Amino acid sequence: MARHDYKFRPDPTWEEAFFKPSAPIPMPKPLDDWSKIDIFDSILAMSRNPIIATTEASMTEENVISTALGQAVIIVTSPSAIKHVFIENASKYGMHPVRQAILKPALKDGLISAEGDTWRRARRALSPIFTPRHIGEFPEPMRRVTETMLPDVFPDNQIIEADEAFLKLAYGVLSETLFSGEIDHNLDEALRDIAIFMDALGKPDPLDLLEAPKWMPRLTKLRGRKAIKRMRSQVRTVSNSRRKQIENGADVPQDFLTLLLTTKTDDGENLSDEQVEDQIMTFIGAGHETTSRALTWLSYLLSQDISVRERFEAEIDALDTQRPANEWVNDIPFAMACFNEGMRLYPPAPFISRIALKDDEIDGKTVPKGATVLINLWSLHRHTAHWDRPDAFDPDRFMGERAKSIGRFDFLPFGVGHRVCIGQRFALHEAAVIMAVVFKNTRLHWIDGQDHPWPLMRITTRPEESLRLRVERR
Repeated sequence: MARHDYKFRPDPTWEEAFFKPSAPIPMPKPLDDWSKIDIFDSILAMSRNPIIATTEASMTEENVISTALGQAVIIVTSPSAIKHVFIENASKYGMHPVRQAILKPALKDGLISAEGDTWRRARRALSPIFTPRHIGEFPEPMRRVTETMLPDVFPDNQIIEADEAFLKLAYGVLSETLFSGEIDHNLDEALRDIAIFMDALGKPDPLDLLEAPKWMPRLTKLRGRKAIKRMRSQVRTVSNSRRKQIENGADVPQDFLTLLLTTKTDDGENLSDEQVEDQIMTFIGAGHETTSRALTWLSYLLSQDISVRERFEAEIDALDTQRPANEWVNDIPFAMACFNEGMRLYPPAPFISRIALKDDEIDGKTVPKGATVLINLWSLHRHTAHWDRPDAFDPDRFMGERAKSIGRFDFLPFGVGHRVCIGQRFALHEAAVIMAVVFKNTRLHWIDGQDHPWPLMRITTRPEESLRLRVERR
């Protein structure tokens, strides 16, 4: 369906005080009422932009189950259903073949795409790297990189593409924490490859959605293969050089790469070159885009709600930046509430899918073997049964007593269950540091006359067109 079929969602009952950002109007028809042309249109919509295939039922009813192309599909939204599938009975559900067809060619056995014993061994090996002790060492280099890059990425009194600016900044932070800046020499080229890589990673090919045989060529993926090959080659070169330095007893940076190269598996062995490469590619894919996209959406929301922006800036201005950077995340609660509200409205990674490995029952509904079980975070985070004024930008819902009322399974930007994002603490520190440095020094103004950004899913939720904002040095 064309974009013009989806406009701003009208609701005259909303109070004037709340900004209502752009969002697709969900499809009003339940899946069971679809004709063949509806199903065909949905497949095309899922390939182009899965968000616009969201149904109204999934945002107003709990655990909607239906049939599409002869396959049962259940969108779980109730806390008991999410807990059942992702925690209590996780062994009954596997990675969905469509998800794996998208991720595996690029990430191979990285933590996001690995399964079974391969995943369990990798998770145990990597968990020590993501302890508070190690993560607490990274906010200071994050701060230094952000301060260094700020004048070039956010030039005073210039109109910038905010999404590209935050991508550059997040890449600089990731490069410093992963490799101590050893891959910074071709920044623009690296960013182009990452953009192609993420586009290939995030856009499901129609043949994947139809679960066609793997030998059939996915024409939409051809462009991404070269970018992935170049990225892996660069990672391999840096990793091999660092491994030789470690073996020769050289003094090496204590970044993620060194931690990966020196960590031990269950057998007491170091990770292989391939394992290190897979995890680095996964960190780039999962850690670069997600935080930068969340910050992009936040900058849009702040440019629209001046009263929230004033409170946000007052808190940032009061932050004592002489305190260690690893304490900032706790020093700016309202700014973090704004960040969380942005992730609620525009979840960085909006879909979590599984396939039923055996017959099951969820909240009294029969789930046959082979059924698709899906958490659609776009639906869950805007569900009328879980949120008051779900389409309004209201950061105070993440403050004080109101925050305590948010259910454990209502807000899941980092996933849920035993495969919850291992880098959650890293991402929150990164967001806090970038927000503190950027918004303490700059204000990003909306440019009248441009269209409001339209959400597009490519693994992450990003603006379909570049978000243009004017920089004012504060």
